[in-house]
Amino acid sequence: MSHLVLTDEETVAEVMPEDSAVPTGVQAAASYIRELLLRPGRYRRKWEQYAERSRAGQVNQLAVAEVLAHHLWQHPRAKGDLDVLPRQLKDTASRALSGKLLSKATLVLFMDAFGLGAGEREQLLKLWEGSARVRVLSGPRAIRHDKAVLLGSRRVKTLSMHDHHYLGPDGMPVKHRVIHVIEAITDGVDRIPYRADTNALTVEAGQGFSGLAGPVYQPIAELFVVDMLLAKPLLAGETATLEYSCGFHYAAPPPPEFRRVVQFFVENLDIRIEFHPEKLPAKVEWAVWDGLDGPIVEREPVTLDSQFAVHRYLRLAEQTAVGFHWDW
Repeated sequence: MSHLVLTDEETVAEVMPEDSAVPTGVQAAASYIRELLLRPGRYRRKWEQYAERSRAGQVNQLAVAEVLAHHLWQHPRAKGDLDVLPRQLKDTASRALSGKLLSKATLVLFMDAFGLGAGEREQLLKLWEGSARVRVLSGPRAIRHDKAVLLGSRRVKTLSMHDHHYLGPDGMPVKHRVIHVIEAITDGVDRIPYRADTNALTVEAGQGFSGLAGPVYQPIAELFVVDMLLAKPLLAGETATLEYSCGFHYAAPPPPEFRRVVQFFVENLDIRIEFHPEKLPAKVEWAVWDGLDGPIVEREPVTLDSQFAVHRYLRLAEQTAVGFHWDW
């Protein structure tokens, strides 16, 4: 099997349309708004105070409309804003959060009503404008629902993830190193899983960990998992910077590719593959797969840099499988 790692990250209320593998700037901005409103903290508290009931991983649209209405009452932008009712803004909130319709004016209203910080406002505007420097990738799926439910519920979300994959002079994977910043979304998070589609590896838990918890297990046939114990349990909202790596002992050459599967939502995903100068690929492509067990659906040729490496950064990634594929 190829080396593949599967994140166990945060969910969002709504997925992008199935016919849009790479979202427009509007959809990317909507995705980021949903993520901001789902994070534990003041933005989430602002709409939850108006929610009669809330469901895990979902933004209450009427409660968001309440926030927008209260802001317009205090800061009217047009005639009628002083009398606007929350229910009149529910469709606006729904279309904006789903990415179906998010005008510049509505985007500014969201940012003002929730009091977003300068950095978050800047990122949202770049996403909405479709900046080439801010990459967002949302796929139709990462893993089939019937398999995903067997992986358990999410307990952390990723604030940043750096994948560094190294190949040896024989073209075989030698080492994979991960720098991972997480935030707990529930109390008592004491471990995170390392998931791969092969057991021909040795996992080493470094910074932020106290060790490994038990042997490798298989929640589904395609995945091997080992739990890594955190140095200290996290409460909801607490963060940790983690570093872990694995070495490989394949009996036969695996497929020439590295994939990162994003089950739900990941911010700041950075993937780097470094080849040995004695074994350079004839061709390398940035690729998007149709989920955990699907074929490549998008390809983009890339070239090696001066360190014989390829690299790609995504500001946001959602429900997708991405990485590099190469030919010798």
